[in-house]
Amino acid sequence: MSLETDIGCLRCLPLFQDMPASRLKLVALMGERLQFEPGAVLISPQEKLAGVYVIMEGEVEISQPREDGEERRFVKDTGSITGDVALLSGKPFIATVSAKSHVLALRIPKDLFFELLQTVPEFSLAVCRDLADRVHRLASVLLREHETV
Repeated sequence: MSLETDIGCLRCLPLFQDMPASRLKLVALMGERLQFEPGAVLISPQEKLAGVYVIMEGEVEISQPREDGEERRFVKDTGSITGDVALLSGKPFIATVSAKSHVLALRIPKDLFFELLQTVPEFSLAVCRDLADRVHRLASVLLREHETV
């Protein structure tokens, strides 16, 4: 992909649609474009992340073994971000993220991610909305399972 193609792909994603062009170009230049085949691991449990992953194409599966031997799994698709909670909390990642299909991801370095949060209000708001949406969905699942948060 060319720089212009990367910028165009990012512009189509909700997290980046309101980002100023100069900052979007910076993300495209500084982000590391990675490709993963189905089954490849993007993030391992307890990994200290060096950045966040933006899923540009494809689907990833997040899984974690439960005490009963079963695995809890869910899928994130194109436009999703993963790794942001671990970076924001300063804690290691708690699950395995693997490619469910062919995946094209952009890894945004930790320093750039935090710089964008501090200097681009539109990006900060988009990340907050994304986190709030995920918390809402998590609460819905937990309430249906009669668990407490």
